[in-house]
Amino acid sequence: MDKTEKRTELKNLLIFFAVTFGISWEMFFAFLLSGKPFLNDDGSVGNMANLICTLGMLSPAAGVIITRHFTKEGYKLTGENSLMLGIDLKNGKFVFYILALLIPWLYTELGNLMSVIIQPECFDKQFFRTAVDDVRTVYFYPVMAFVSGIYFSIGGLGEEMGWRGYMMPKLIKLCGLSKAVIIGGIIWGMWHWPLTYAGHNFGTEYRGYPFTGFAAMAVLTVFLGIILTYVTIKTGSVWPAAFLHAVNNTSPSILQFFINPEKRTGALTDHIVSFIVYSIPMAVIAVIIMTVYCIKDHKNPVSKPVESLT
Repeated sequence: MDKTEKRTELKNLLIFFAVTFGISWEMFFAFLLSGKPFLNDDGSVGNMANLICTLGMLSPAAGVIITRHFTKEGYKLTGENSLMLGIDLKNGKFVFYILALLIPWLYTELGNLMSVIIQPECFDKQFFRTAVDDVRTVYFYPVMAFVSGIYFSIGGLGEEMGWRGYMMPKLIKLCGLSKAVIIGGIIWGMWHWPLTYAGHNFGTEYRGYPFTGFAAMAVLTVFLGIILTYVTIKTGSVWPAAFLHAVNNTSPSILQFFINPEKRTGALTDHIVSFIVYSIPMAVIAVIIMTVYCIKDHKNPVSKPVESLT
């Protein structure tokens, strides 16, 4: 890619950021300034806040559509510089659609297991009764999460069309895969910051609020972004990332129904600390994927454009 092409890609990317952040942050800050509580008394997200989050998840897709109109990039569904909306299950690509459903279950289950190992007294055999009456329902929860993740993947698709379908291919062209997943992850995390300030993900009762929450969100999105980028590259489609994103948001863990947060003591009572422990398996999986992908599949991914990675 020559300097002219790089300038064009950078200009288009900046337009996308301006449009996407402009649309979503206008909604986020309007909600913050309204004075309405983001969280209910029980810690759940309020109805209006949930609506704002849902609309916010769709804004990256809107950003792509608007940006492509002004940049004249077109709206191809598949191929180079496309929306990456095709579904191709041939040549083993179907495996990554399956992994997109299973990987969130793996790292959320392991994350909860780490919490129990560190503080066994949190394990409560009867805690599931606060959510469901029959324990058999708990054991089928991951399957329900898979189904709902596919069925309700529109929100995940809204984000993934923007972040993995538009931002990441351009960042990879501009600075290579290794740097792109870090830069892209941080940008994606920053996009969440108004919601983090409002109490999304971590609440507001933690040390260093809201700045430690901002940092934690940026770290989370770097590691999760690596996994999402990987399944996108391997399939040439944003659909696996949309499914993975949606399943991730449902927290498809069985063990979570047997962890009583009121029994936590010490450092684990801080939401950021417990989040760090919970996220370690995701981070490990992301590092393994990145290491294996860079070393085994592509000896020099930093210099390769995204088209050669699909």
